[in-house]
Amino acid sequence: MAKCGGIGETKDPDETVHHICHEVRKDVEDKNGKTFAEFTPIGFRTQLVNGVNYFIKVRVSDGKYVHIRSHKAFTGEISLSNFEDNKTLEEEIAYFH
Repeated sequence: MAKCGGIGETKDPDETVHHICHEVRKDVEDKNGKTFAEFTPIGFRTQLVNGVNYFIKVRVSDGKYVHIRSHKAFTGEISLSNFEDNKTLEEEIAYFH
């Protein structure tokens, strides 16, 4: 996990990341105005704040990706903070608001 306020190294998805993606998929689809063929996390970074921000690269179809920013409170509540569309496999997962 990252030091408080900093963003950690890119890691392979774990069970928590898969769960977060499952929880926020509908919100991302609704805000994007489309239903994705798939929603598979392929990498993530974290930021320790009042809870943990997860920055996750998600494959949504062949060759198409989105980056999502989700917050997991220390109480376990998961919420979608934001997402960025039209990402590529090569783009680094970076901090965004």
